[in-house]
Amino acid sequence: MNRLRSKEAGYSLITTMLVITIFFLLGLTVLSVAIQQARVTEVRVEDVESLHEAKTALDEAIGTLKAKLSAEPNQSFFTEHQIFSPADLDRFLNDVQNELKQQYDVSWKDISYDEYNIPTNKVFIRAVDLSKTFADGSRQRTVKRRVFLTNTPSFLKYALGSKENVIINGGAYIEQGDVYAGNEAYVSNATNYIRRDGTLETAHVNGGLAASAPGAIWYVNSGLLSCNNQEQCYKREGGRFIRQRDFFSAGWPENAAGPVVQKENEDFIDVDFDWTVKDKLLNAAGISPVNDQQEYVNWINNETYQTPQQLADQLKKEGFFTVIVKNDDTPIAQIINDTTQQTDRPLWLEGDIDIADFDSLTIKTNGDEKQWLIVNGNLRLYGPSTKSADSSTVRGNLIVFGNLELHGNISFNSTVYVLGTTYIYNAKISEADQKELVLLSKGMLDIARINEFENPDTANLTPNLKGYFYTDNNATIYAVGSYLYIEGGLFARGGGICPRDNDWSSCAPDADLSGLVINAFRGQVQEQNDEPGQLERSDEQRASRLIVKYNPNVLVDQGEGLPFVHTLSLVVEELVVQ
Repeated sequence: MNRLRSKEAGYSLITTMLVITIFFLLGLTVLSVAIQQARVTEVRVEDVESLHEAKTALDEAIGTLKAKLSAEPNQSFFTEHQIFSPADLDRFLNDVQNELKQQYDVSWKDISYDEYNIPTNKVFIRAVDLSKTFADGSRQRTVKRRVFLTNTPSFLKYALGSKENVIINGGAYIEQGDVYAGNEAYVSNATNYIRRDGTLETAHVNGGLAASAPGAIWYVNSGLLSCNNQEQCYKREGGRFIRQRDFFSAGWPENAAGPVVQKENEDFIDVDFDWTVKDKLLNAAGISPVNDQQEYVNWINNETYQTPQQLADQLKKEGFFTVIVKNDDTPIAQIINDTTQQTDRPLWLEGDIDIADFDSLTIKTNGDEKQWLIVNGNLRLYGPSTKSADSSTVRGNLIVFGNLELHGNISFNSTVYVLGTTYIYNAKISEADQKELVLLSKGMLDIARINEFENPDTANLTPNLKGYFYTDNNATIYAVGSYLYIEGGLFARGGGICPRDNDWSSCAPDADLSGLVINAFRGQVQEQNDEPGQLERSDEQRASRLIVKYNPNVLVDQGEGLPFVHTLSLVVEELVVQ
């Protein structure tokens, strides 16, 4: 009996020891896992901190670069730093590059020529990749931001904007880019349009509210107001849509997702339109501060030639331009194409000109260097029907002293300055040679009847206006019956106080404010007697009948033709982690 109990006690001891051993091993395993997790967490924290430090260093480097490019009030950055040629700029930037490397350990790679073919010996535009490496576990990774340095005015940085007011009625969609309003911004879900007989119409259907892609910013300096009451947002009076102020309230409508709205901290760098055209006329004539600074100053500051027209007339008189001789037997497009092969000088075309049924208008010499065509009158270009697969092509830069009209399918690789009003009617504007159109109009910009009553497939959208469109005045755009997909941007500087002494000419067409006015609808529209009939609203953003996708390539593709200012600014793309 005692022997049996002794055996049972022995078995119990062995079992107890086995259980203790198992728990001990489990404890060691749990402890080992906990230690390993702690190590992984510590390493991950270090990696996150390393990434954060790299981002911070890159942001601080960009802030330092902005400070280096700033100038004293009322001073020229270029004069202040004795920069009179692109080579002088490169020497200045080399010093900045070394400072950023030393202070922030940030790498600087100039990709101006390799990726964008920028003629760095002729223009003050640079494309740079700023980057910094950081540790991510056992491997090295990189944070990078692409930066464009440009002496172009601020309006080229935004998808939509105005130096004064921006009014967006209906569901326009800013697919990429920011919005700028130097004064106030207004949004509403009203569906405003004009019938062919000129009658103002406010449709009872909800037109939707403007929308932006995630990350977009609306820079509004004096506040944003909104109306979410459809036909009550406006009344029709005196041939204009007048805001019903009682229905507009501060901020984005309640229960509606809006973009980030904030003030712009950077100064708005404006463009002097007349001075810019004079500068382009002189450059076209081969007179530039790079070639001969004193001759350039003598011309552009001469009080005898205060207007672009006066300067152009004098340059023509002194033989700087090649005058095109017209004849009734040869199409004008062919005469222009033949003449440009015979001279390196800019071309001068006198009188009102209609150019239709042309394959190409090539104002070009010396490879990719663009020649200038100066039209001393109105110019009307007619491409094939917008329903055709064909298009006419325009290569080269233009200055039009009258009005400009664009109709049909036309592809551009051009910068165009218009001293009068610009009309784009029933047109499809596309890029040529993978480069786009930059159109700057001193007078109002009128865009209408674009792809009228088309209802595109939202899964297969393609732009029908490729380029950047600027007016030194006002613009009112309708996209209710029309369909516009702009790849580039749209900016209306504004016409001043509206109205001025009961004169409404300073206001945007059909509006009671100065600046950029957009009337859009989000959804499908059915034609009825050549007017918008049934309107079927959609909640899908890409169903908007006006889409704007900002394209910063205009800063480099049309570098020599862009308006220049006396300071350098930055356009910074989003951060990339590689």
